[in-house]
Amino acid sequence: MLNIIDLESQFSKQKINKAKKLSLREIEEDKKNNFICFIDEGEESYDVQISINEKLEIIDSSCDCSDQGFCNHLLALAIHIFEIKNNKPTKKTKLKAKKISEAELAIENLNSEEIKGWILEFFKKNKEAEIQFLLEFGEKKTDFSDFEIKSIIDKSIQSVVGKKKNITAPEIKKIVDILTKSLEPVEEFIWQNIAKNIALETYNLICDHLMSFQVNIYTTSNRIESFIDKFRTKFAINFNQIKDQLVWEILAQEYWNYYLKGTGSIPHTLYHLLFDIYKYADTPQKKFIAKLVKEQIEIWIKNDVGLRTELREHLLDIMIENEMFLSVKSYFPIAFYKNSYNIKILNELLKFDKNLVEKYCNEIINRNSNEKYNYPYYEILEKLYLENNDLGKLAIIKKLKFQGNPTVEDYIFIEQNETDNGEFKKFRTKILAILRRSFYQYPENAEIYFQILEYEKNYTKMLDVIDENLPTFVINQYSEKLYLIDKEKFLVKVSRRSSWNSVGSEDEKLADFLVSKYDNAHLKSYFSKNSFGFGSYSFSSMVLKKLK
Repeated sequence: MLNIIDLESQFSKQKINKAKKLSLREIEEDKKNNFICFIDEGEESYDVQISINEKLEIIDSSCDCSDQGFCNHLLALAIHIFEIKNNKPTKKTKLKAKKISEAELAIENLNSEEIKGWILEFFKKNKEAEIQFLLEFGEKKTDFSDFEIKSIIDKSIQSVVGKKKNITAPEIKKIVDILTKSLEPVEEFIWQNIAKNIALETYNLICDHLMSFQVNIYTTSNRIESFIDKFRTKFAINFNQIKDQLVWEILAQEYWNYYLKGTGSIPHTLYHLLFDIYKYADTPQKKFIAKLVKEQIEIWIKNDVGLRTELREHLLDIMIENEMFLSVKSYFPIAFYKNSYNIKILNELLKFDKNLVEKYCNEIINRNSNEKYNYPYYEILEKLYLENNDLGKLAIIKKLKFQGNPTVEDYIFIEQNETDNGEFKKFRTKILAILRRSFYQYPENAEIYFQILEYEKNYTKMLDVIDENLPTFVINQYSEKLYLIDKEKFLVKVSRRSSWNSVGSEDEKLADFLVSKYDNAHLKSYFSKNSFGFGSYSFSSMVLKKLK
């Protein structure tokens, strides 16, 4: 901790002399042992503060200059404090007023009419500045017509880009910044009237006008969409905070009926608002909306009214969350190649009809042309067969999913529960070959390969497959056992690797093991020959350096 008594020993004489030449003004001890002042340097002025304790140690300091560490301005104030505390006469400080800029001086010499005239001319060429001025000093309205709201949006946009159609990302950012500020009073108007129909009408007007702007320009930015998304979220949250529950229910039903009872399409901004209202609702509110949805789905079932799978999925989420799926499950049939939707249905059906789940999963798996899409269905079947204790079928599923998610536990389970020994041998040969070819790209597969051989006590095979693609950390896990099986073959294998798929700490560990197990002459006879190849030479050097 820096002590103001030791300043001369802490800083160079040159730095101290430079600090002493600075001009301090308006020095004040605003509270005990906390000193503040302004320090002028050239054309700049800095706000400086230092706090000390009873031992004259600096416990806090700040300066708004950009210098790092204990700057010259802080040093100047510290020197001044030291002189005060030691009752030394201090250099007279210039009690001058803060510098006034040329612009400030010019404004002081103008009358109000001249200023007004210049500002009006300036605004004609700088619409963005005019908008900022109006936001700061314009009339604060509490009511807005449709025309006024559209005008606010249009002027905010035109102040930045005029009538341009090709708009850059920075320009979109400016537009959004101005819209955020200019629409604040409109938003406040909406929140004050959130329990009235005018709120939704204003929301729709703003979204429609912004979307119309978005579709008529060319830009790479998605900030307009993000602005609408945030606006929608704020609306939903404020709507759900209506204190009168009956008023909320009447409006919520009216809003949802635009979708549930409507005969035509609705704007996507309104569609997503409905689901945001549900998302941010409390539990009783969610139950109310879910009841509306369930009742309408029952009507759709009777009248054979269908929706696209994407739309059904949104309603499916509401039914599942509120435990209403079972009564309307016929409205949610399996849709091939719609994995997200299907998996939700199947996981819910597991509670009621496991046979149907098995049937659907197998039908979907048989239709899929890409194996990667089958894994979620394998997991569902795996869960089902485990619950039913159907070990034979469970082994079949584990075989199907093994290549995409191999584990030694699954391998052991398959071996123990595969009823056809010939089929298991084919599976073993295929899987070990696939794992073996992927050592370099997927080191974790090398670990699983060796775990399988460990389970089978097949250490001879382990020795056979040691090469440059095998990670050293895997060798280290089995080095003791491999050494005991055939210490000469083990040494030959590790010494002949032409490169190393490893990290330094693992190489060190293996080198230490070799030095602890083999005599120096033996190691030298193998590793002194490895003068070529970056990996082998590096490891050989490491081993030889460890020899005494």
